[in-house]
Amino acid sequence: MKNSSINHIKDCVGIGIDVSKDSLSFAEITEDKTYITNIENSISSIDLVAQKLMQENYQGKVICESTGHYHLKIVSVFSKYKLNLLVLNPLQSSKHSKANIRKVKSDPADAETLGIMCITEKNLPKPTELSDSKILIRLKMGQLASLEKFIQRLQSSVNAYHETYEGLKFKESDVQRDLAETLSKLKKTKGRMTRELERLISDLCVDDHVINDIQEIPGVSEITAALISQFDTDVKDANSWVAYVGYDVSVRQSGKWKGRGKLTKRGNSYLRKRLWGAAWGAMRHDEHFKAYYDQLRGNGRSYVAALCILAKKILRIAYQIMVNHKKYDPNIAFPA
Repeated sequence: MKNSSINHIKDCVGIGIDVSKDSLSFAEITEDKTYITNIENSISSIDLVAQKLMQENYQGKVICESTGHYHLKIVSVFSKYKLNLLVLNPLQSSKHSKANIRKVKSDPADAETLGIMCITEKNLPKPTELSDSKILIRLKMGQLASLEKFIQRLQSSVNAYHETYEGLKFKESDVQRDLAETLSKLKKTKGRMTRELERLISDLCVDDHVINDIQEIPGVSEITAALISQFDTDVKDANSWVAYVGYDVSVRQSGKWKGRGKLTKRGNSYLRKRLWGAAWGAMRHDEHFKAYYDQLRGNGRSYVAALCILAKKILRIAYQIMVNHKKYDPNIAFPA
């Protein structure tokens, strides 16, 4: 792809970037026109754009969506230049796309929508600035979550076919045994990847007082505290954190009928599992969490539902520690 450069920065009131695997569409929004430029999604191409923004002393907003991991190159380069990059959850930008009368769905159109949001959207997150070390941790967390889902699907398939073979009294071939061995190797690889991620987190977060304060919450390990410490504090309330890790509940309702709620599980599965482990540990080893758990069970909550509520409780306490600079106090967290 031929690399172009953005050329209307002086007149720009906002810049939107649509991200794909191989390319980036830049929409420069001026008072009377939108200019579209396409470049490669590569460090070198993004660096040229960042240099141009710095040379022109651009002080406006730049918005892109969080698209898996393809946007991380922009985050890496723009963070080094301390540019005003805002990374949006696609759910936030989708309402603007749906409101577009023309109903056009293309990379330039999406970039223009994001650029216009620089001007019209009041509820924007704070600028994103991440070191390469933190980006690496996010990348490995995403990869680990993908690997876990793949292993779960493969395990389910292997088990189902194994039962059918046994039921029909068919003998499994060497190929099928190789598949089971591959599954075992993948599980070992997942364990190694988890340990590698935990080492990266530990190295990044040495002697951090915020992490130490979060660790005061029963059940929360250093790794879990370090992960929570990276959460965005510029949010409306702790419910945003709950939704971020997928512990929010979705309920289907029509008229008088109301279905059972279930977890959305939209967030990162690795974070969700760490919080689940923290909730289990708190329930087992802390009297206040244990009493709360027993109360939930006594009110008819299932084992899983009760632990999910404890996990959310841990997040809400951590939110108070990070945002309102409170210390963990069980008497406040669990009032009589």
